[in-house]
Amino acid sequence: LLQRFAIFLVAACAYSTGAAATFNEIKAGYQSSDTHILSREGEVLQRLRTDATVRRGQWVVLADVSPALRTALVLSEDKRFYEHSGVDWRAVSSAAWGNLWNTKTRGASTITMQLAGLLDEDLRRGSGGRSVVQKLGQTWSAQSLERNWRKDQILEAYLNLVPFKGELVGIDAISGTLFGKAAHGLGQREAA
Repeated sequence: LLQRFAIFLVAACAYSTGAAATFNEIKAGYQSSDTHILSREGEVLQRLRTDATVRRGQWVVLADVSPALRTALVLSEDKRFYEHSGVDWRAVSSAAWGNLWNTKTRGASTITMQLAGLLDEDLRRGSGGRSVVQKLGQTWSAQSLERNWRKDQILEAYLNLVPFKGELVGIDAISGTLFGKAAHGLGQREAA
């Protein structure tokens, strides 16, 4: 039984390769769903939607995201984000305990684990949730991300890659569509 578990664990870790990319590679590979036509002076003359499947704005650096939004996100998604190394084992044990007693619990996925799922297609959540192998791969990938990326890079990538509502992906798309303003201009009420 122990040998099977070890094989299972090795397979789960090998399952995920998305965490191998660097922050700079992810950022460089990011593409907006719009193409900007610029004047000679560099001013935007027109925006053309070139990807009709999703609405992604420009990549927003973390310094250009309102502090209210950064705080609201961490409090709602992963209140111990700055304390753990990719996996919040307290949340995992609480969720496992709740599942054991069939009580409704909050998910245990951290921001880093969610980012790992966004970076690696094999770890993406399906209609029925993630399999045990995907969860183990997500756990391994999150810990790898935490070893190789800084917390601010994890948060910045997450804010730019997370799907919000419908076709809207990333903080630039959601803040512009819902509030008509840039991510740095969002107040506490809008951030909530």
